[in-house]
Amino acid sequence: MAIAGVVLLIVIAWGVVKFTSENKFDDTVHIGVVLPLTGDAAVYGQAIKDGIELAASQDMADGGTRIMLIYDDDQGVPRQALSAVRRLIDVEHVPSIIGGAMSSTAEPIIPVCDQAKVVLLSPTATKPGLPEMSSFFFRLWPSDNYDGKVMALAAFKDLRLRNIAILYINVAYGVGITEVFTREFKALGGNIISSEGYKQGETDFRTLLTKIAAQNPDAIYLPGYVAEIANIFRQARELDIRTRFIGVNSLHDPKLIELAGAAAESAVFTYPTFDVDSNIPTINAFVNAFRERYGRAPDAFAAQGFDAYRVIQKAIDNTSNPVGQAIQTSLHSIGQYVGPGGTIEFGKNGDVEKPLRLLTIRNGKFVEFGGQDVK
Repeated sequence: MAIAGVVLLIVIAWGVVKFTSENKFDDTVHIGVVLPLTGDAAVYGQAIKDGIELAASQDMADGGTRIMLIYDDDQGVPRQALSAVRRLIDVEHVPSIIGGAMSSTAEPIIPVCDQAKVVLLSPTATKPGLPEMSSFFFRLWPSDNYDGKVMALAAFKDLRLRNIAILYINVAYGVGITEVFTREFKALGGNIISSEGYKQGETDFRTLLTKIAAQNPDAIYLPGYVAEIANIFRQARELDIRTRFIGVNSLHDPKLIELAGAAAESAVFTYPTFDVDSNIPTINAFVNAFRERYGRAPDAFAAQGFDAYRVIQKAIDNTSNPVGQAIQTSLHSIGQYVGPGGTIEFGKNGDVEKPLRLLTIRNGKFVEFGGQDVK
């Protein structure tokens, strides 16, 4: 349908952002978006939102699906996510929601979406077992079962680590990936000498770091988010703890280097194969469009947001009646979708597998991990 001349209005009320138009069409499809737009995880939620909005703007420019996006901020808090999802289902009557960006916010809202037969597409939730909770749940990021295994293998074989301490954020994501890493590292012959959890929002890690340093680990594994990990890096440097740090994809954030500075040097972590400098046409086109719109380079989270919109759009385009059950069926039948975040093809349980790579921080920059980084 041609959409020339449509004027977008941004209506902000009760913490909700609605994208709508001055013209009303009977075929408009309301899609909810629930992300952490404020709080500790806002850097990820905002990146995902930017990717979604880029895809939506391209869709409109191309005269594509009439999708109205209704945003709600879950602040990275489970109870806020529940409240947002219930409002979107009960008041807005959405057939699908892009959200549950964190495992801790995805887990409690999956049963609500399942009962209402509303498709929940998570761009980045990774906890193992989530897809088994509902046939209406889909995700675009590989499970922690894969992420934890990749890091465990790299730690044991590439970094030649044998004794590792774990300092994890005590939310669903941190707990889940810690369990996987522990299992896989031990299976390879490694030893987990301690495993300590901390609350999200914690700022002082000196006591825990001192305790861990006394155990003399070869490395400290850090499943968590940037706000806390930056403090861990800084405080470890203050305490003159020189143990290697290894971690997860959330470390790939310029904010980490800004906050932690030289204390983040040599950290090694997993990250999707998305590369802002890639010459692959799909990625290159996305990066150029993102730079033009926002004046900066995108990260993997923005790519996930872009892909989330495109996948939902494709599912809606392939059904004449875009209710939850029809979108669910359509997602299983779309085959392979190739986007900037990688190739997506949902398994029977709505899960995906994508390759991961290893990055490190060298001279204040994120670079490919290689043998020269092993100390």
